[in-house]
Amino acid sequence: MHDLIHELAQSVSMHECLRVEDGTKLSVIIPKTLRHLSVQTTNPDIGKKIGQFKYLHSLFLFDEASNHDISALIEFFKTGRSLRLLYIHASDGLKMIPEEIGNLIHLRYLKIDNCNLTMLPRSLSNLYHLQYIIYDRPLRSSQPNVVDFLPNGINNLSNLHYVKLPENYISSICGIGKLMSLQELYMFRLRDASGYGIGELENMNYLCKLGINCLENVKDAEEACSAKLCAKRRLTDLTLRWSNTDSRNIDLDENVLDNLRPPKCLRILSIERYMGARCAIWMHNVNQIFNLEIIELWECLEWETLPPFEQLPFLKSLKLRNMPKVKWLESKFNGNDKYRAFPLLKVLRIRNLEALEDWFEAGVAAEDGCLFPCLIELKLSSCPKLKELPPLSSNLRSLEIYSIEWKTLNFYSNANPISLELLVVVDCPNITSLPLADEIARLAALRYLTIENCPNLISLGEMQTTNNCHLMLSVLEISDPSVLLMEPLRSIASLKKLRIRA
Repeated sequence: MHDLIHELAQSVSMHECLRVEDGTKLSVIIPKTLRHLSVQTTNPDIGKKIGQFKYLHSLFLFDEASNHDISALIEFFKTGRSLRLLYIHASDGLKMIPEEIGNLIHLRYLKIDNCNLTMLPRSLSNLYHLQYIIYDRPLRSSQPNVVDFLPNGINNLSNLHYVKLPENYISSICGIGKLMSLQELYMFRLRDASGYGIGELENMNYLCKLGINCLENVKDAEEACSAKLCAKRRLTDLTLRWSNTDSRNIDLDENVLDNLRPPKCLRILSIERYMGARCAIWMHNVNQIFNLEIIELWECLEWETLPPFEQLPFLKSLKLRNMPKVKWLESKFNGNDKYRAFPLLKVLRIRNLEALEDWFEAGVAAEDGCLFPCLIELKLSSCPKLKELPPLSSNLRSLEIYSIEWKTLNFYSNANPISLELLVVVDCPNITSLPLADEIARLAALRYLTIENCPNLISLGEMQTTNNCHLMLSVLEISDPSVLLMEPLRSIASLKKLRIRA
């Protein structure tokens, strides 16, 4: 904002808004119409004067003093009953917020950051209009006792919409189901104790984002059903997580997941450490998961067959990691020219799928443009049985290959140029050739190239004598300097950064 505009805004709002900094002289007469105050100072004397502002609706307090005198806060909390918003940013020497904060009966929004608090004030549980509590603990600060940090009656704040706390503090709230207006709950750790079970979620129907951890503590399908996830019509982001991959009852895991059916409005789904051999029944119904845009499956060690993700019309990102029994990404491709698998997928990351053999069951081939037509980013890592790349979209910008057993990298695609900007090939001991020279005319957009730990690489393709195209690389990272002698790398004139890793 231009200085003149800033001064104009200050003059127009001077009767309602005031900003106080070091060197600011407070007026002897403070207008009763003042509603919004920002104080940023290292001078404790200025902090002591905020008690004069009795009718504030908003207070932003930036206290950088090394020695914190909370007496000023105490005095203000006794008189500032009209306050709706309180933001405190102090150096990490501030250990506590005065209990007198309980006098701010109209407070809606509380944010505290950069303070190394040992606990939140007990009187906080009396502020029934409070809608937001945000506490950001400074990095490298000591962690207080999780049990004692929150006041016991915090579950009485039925108007709370949003709570952000460090670590797993929110999971220490007994009877969290009373916070029925809460819109985000991440991550909720289940315990085998009254007030900490999955049934607490039953009436929390305003949730938009939900993460459930320690699902191994759910005893049966009936208990899982008590969460009533399908009734949460605002839920768009769901994470279901088991805390370990220890030997468990596979049937129980499957029954629990079957009964955690989310609403159809879900956009983001993450499942971690599920030990069932099949997906949930509701995942086979495309209409039930129709609106999904992001899917992440991690460490589902017994899962064998993926749901029909390829039919999801809005799916943009699919990430699979540590699923050693999955053999195909899609098992029901029908070869229909009008059918496009993963029609809107832009990001595909696959890591540690040791049994993955092909993109389709029984090696069914896809017509050009039928598989991943919109793919922008493809990352493959540690898939030793995978035979080849899928047909590449002309929109592909990033291709990363790690620990793959191929002898060459075939850019299987149509004759159109590829928008590839980044190519990474790392830890591929069997690879002998990369077709960079052969495909140079289609790789005009390539700017970042990494080739590392590929000891048997002897060729980057053959340059055509009639081809005057050159790679326009900006960054090249290699582990073997002899690669620089291969065409087309030896002819590069555009390079800005070269890194050779020993």
